[in-house]
Amino acid sequence: MEYIKITKVDNVVLHRKGIAVKGELHLTTHHLIFSSSSLPREFWVSYPTIGSVFKNQGSTLISRIKCDSKSNDEIEFDSDEPNLYKFYQGRDLWSIVNIKIIGKDYTVFSLDFVKEHEAKDVFDSLLRLTVLDDVSQLYAFIYKPNKIETQFNSWNIYDPMKEFQRQGLHINDSNSQWRISKINENYEFSSTYPSKLIVPNNISDTVLLHAGKYRAQARIPVLAYYYKKTNCVITRSSQPLPGITKQRSVQDERVVLTEFECSSLLVLDDIDNRDHVSPRMKNIIVDARPTANAMAQTALGGGTESMEYYNFNLTCQKKFLGIDNIHVMHDTLNYVVDNFLVDGDLNFPIDKVALNTGKSSNWLKYTKLILSSTDTLMKSIVFNKSNLLIHCSDGWDRTTQVCSLIQICLDPYFRTLEGFMVLIEKDWLSFGHKFLERCGHLSSESIFHDNTSGFNNLSLFSNISGTQINNSMSSNNLCNEDDNKITNTERIKSFSSNNIISTDFVTRVSDHFKKRKGYKSNKFTSPIFQQFLDCVYQLVIQNPDQFEFNERFLRRLVYHLYSCQYGSFLYNNEKERAENDIQNKTRSVWDYFRCRQKEFTNETYKAPLSSSVKKIYNDLNELGLEDLEGEEDWIFPDFNKIQWWWQLYGRKDNEMNGLTTENASIPTDHEMEGNQSLEVKNKASRFLPFTLDLFGKK
Repeated sequence: MEYIKITKVDNVVLHRKGIAVKGELHLTTHHLIFSSSSLPREFWVSYPTIGSVFKNQGSTLISRIKCDSKSNDEIEFDSDEPNLYKFYQGRDLWSIVNIKIIGKDYTVFSLDFVKEHEAKDVFDSLLRLTVLDDVSQLYAFIYKPNKIETQFNSWNIYDPMKEFQRQGLHINDSNSQWRISKINENYEFSSTYPSKLIVPNNISDTVLLHAGKYRAQARIPVLAYYYKKTNCVITRSSQPLPGITKQRSVQDERVVLTEFECSSLLVLDDIDNRDHVSPRMKNIIVDARPTANAMAQTALGGGTESMEYYNFNLTCQKKFLGIDNIHVMHDTLNYVVDNFLVDGDLNFPIDKVALNTGKSSNWLKYTKLILSSTDTLMKSIVFNKSNLLIHCSDGWDRTTQVCSLIQICLDPYFRTLEGFMVLIEKDWLSFGHKFLERCGHLSSESIFHDNTSGFNNLSLFSNISGTQINNSMSSNNLCNEDDNKITNTERIKSFSSNNIISTDFVTRVSDHFKKRKGYKSNKFTSPIFQQFLDCVYQLVIQNPDQFEFNERFLRRLVYHLYSCQYGSFLYNNEKERAENDIQNKTRSVWDYFRCRQKEFTNETYKAPLSSSVKKIYNDLNELGLEDLEGEEDWIFPDFNKIQWWWQLYGRKDNEMNGLTTENASIPTDHEMEGNQSLEVKNKASRFLPFTLDLFGKK
């Protein structure tokens, strides 16, 4: 393939999780593969999972230099492989070139190359194989499943009619308060919405057409979930468009009011004596954004509902959740990776205090905020019997997170393997979460950093004390044969200040890339779906017997979110998947999990009693059993017990969770800025500064 400059490189050293192994590197059209007789199996990396790539002068081992009390510079090996010692013995470590790769799935590793031209060819090939022009070039379109997977076809695991019937809505019945509208049958009404929209039965498509003009992307309020126990509904939409002129839409107001009233009518249908039924007083319009952000959108033609028109005789109120946008989320996670996870190849220890008290702790803060919002809204449904309309700006990020989490907490079906798959299909895929854009499957040139460009000839290193491994010392003393006492720290400082390319040069190169035809930016990438899975992880560990699936299921789902081995997450919406015939050209990601169900099943799971079983027990009064019809099967998140998903980041629990000092505590927002300077002081020195583009940060 013309994209690959080199397909095989011998004598490459892989550094991963603190272990160094010598072997062979292979580049195929869709995977990087490292093999070694010292490894139990090959190490495979799918190109779309690559988040950042750095080509650096000098061996990866240079970052392990430590200055002891005797001023001896040492390198410590975690491997006793003789060939590895032989590889580095007598070799100038500065003459080696390393390529460091940080994966979107938090796999971090480095490769040491003896020959600079081989490293360059590998770097150039990785760029061409990772930065693609079209989705059809991804691995999913040539992937051939094994025999076990071919037994499944999970593309139709979600059927809207069957799912809402399971929830308790019989949409086909003549007296149903809801109907399936065909207004978006060809995706002409809203290109980012599903083809089947569930709306009130007495709202015509003409009204919907007018209402669509008042919602961003024509994402009108439609039914997302019906909770039978309290006859409450969750509807979702995008932001309204009042703009600076404060426009209103009576059609949109009618749609929202009618959807809330449908719930009351469902209650009336189930009660004989309607005189005792009082109208719901606490329906809630939920704006997931911070108040200031919502108000700022008015200058761009957007905004939020004016409660002058949406209070519906004081039966409805509005609540802002204060969840920040996609850019804040990807900046926060980039900061965590850049400052705490970037050295995973060498397995450097994490500063746990800085991780849990500085800017990085904002990731836990946002997780807590999303779960506390879920808790509040869920209790409104359960105890106040409130109907909800949830939206953010476009209604495909924060809206989807909150809607999904509420349903997981309310409905035990969504805590099963099958139910969770249906939930993802329903609320994430069909409602148009932009997986292609948020995950950056086609990648960008901006994630590739050649830190060797602009260096002087490598012979300059011969004028500095050569960094070599001494054959006679088990501690691998880095002093040269003349016992020159110039420390490695001094050499690194001299090397960094004199030989790294200037900022102006970097800027010119960056501008050149941006002017190229077809340049792609990662500006809109963000770990929104991963953040949702992180919230689910918190619920799983807090309720260990309430979920049929285990933590490994969530972790593998993160991997396949980025692997592009399956077609489920390749596009932004249902329309794009239909236009590209994704069901016939690729496999569903759920095939992978369903054929390996035992591997992802929680052994401590306690399935709730079915309604038929409850009825049998309740009929056996002679046994003296309590009435099981009122048994509660919802769960509430404990947002005060939020912790790092340490398994996902490839670390140990005690490395990331819990503070190392008794007096350490999570700071307030006001203290965050002051703590950043402390983190800089505490951060260990690195061979080269890394600036990650893991989620689009520049």
